Amino acid sequence: MNQSELWAETDELAELIIQSPEIVAFHEAEKHLKAHPKANQMMAELRELQAQVADFQARKVPPKHFLHLLKDSESLLEELEKIPEVIAFQRAQQNVNDLLKSVTDRLAQAVLSGVADDEEDNRI
Repeated sequence: MNQSELWAETDELAELIIQSPEIVAFHEAEKHLKAHPKANQMMAELRELQAQVADFQARKVPPKHFLHLLKDSESLLEELEKIPEVIAFQRAQQNVNDLLKSVTDRLAQAVLSGVADDEEDNRI
């Protein structure tokens, strides 16, 4: 198999993954989450708070000076995690991650098995 054929097979695998129930559910959950204005506003606030915390940490400011930002972030995250659309999105995201990990593990196993077979063939 040459490299062009390998990339073609990779494209086929990608298409199969894109059509999987996990990816379809992820896109649906993402659509519902994007349609939830309060959740989006809260996520934007959380990103801003996290950026501020990262800035303080990068400047090696003692945490006691930005503890209020950490508490605000934690509180906002707790509120976000109560929104059904956020919960559904997180679940869908985890399912996609699990699928991709399984595919990666399966590919690694197949490659390692092929390498082991080649080594055995070379010993004979």
